[in-house]
Amino acid sequence: MNSSHTMKSSVLIILVALICAERAQGLKCYSCLGVPYETSCPSTTCTYSDGFCVTQVAEAVVDSHRIKVKNSQCLPFCPSNLENVEILGTTLKVNTTCCKTDLCNAAVPTGGSTWTMAGVLLFSLGSVLLQTLL
Repeated sequence: MNSSHTMKSSVLIILVALICAERAQGLKCYSCLGVPYETSCPSTTCTYSDGFCVTQVAEAVVDSHRIKVKNSQCLPFCPSNLENVEILGTTLKVNTTCCKTDLCNAAVPTGGSTWTMAGVLLFSLGSVLLQTLL
């Protein structure tokens, strides 16, 4: 085996290891309860091996004021939506979304996960390196 082939294989193995390393540490989800919708939440590693990142956006009208809050968390299951539930004379609508990729439960859209961006960058860099070694 020549050194060029060994170098190509090593670069490929390193790229795959870097891309997969973060996922092996567990699913990362945003986590906060009952905060205003626009609030950003800190991230945490999910304790459930097959968990979901969940965002629930609750909306209610109280005295002609619209209130919108969110819960973001990791759960072992995906809860269903609650539409037009009446609690103490107030109608509440809860929209629930569930996903299984790192930091996918941002109620306010983000530019994507840092690890996704890093993976794309590493893949691009690896492709360039492999082509130059050919």
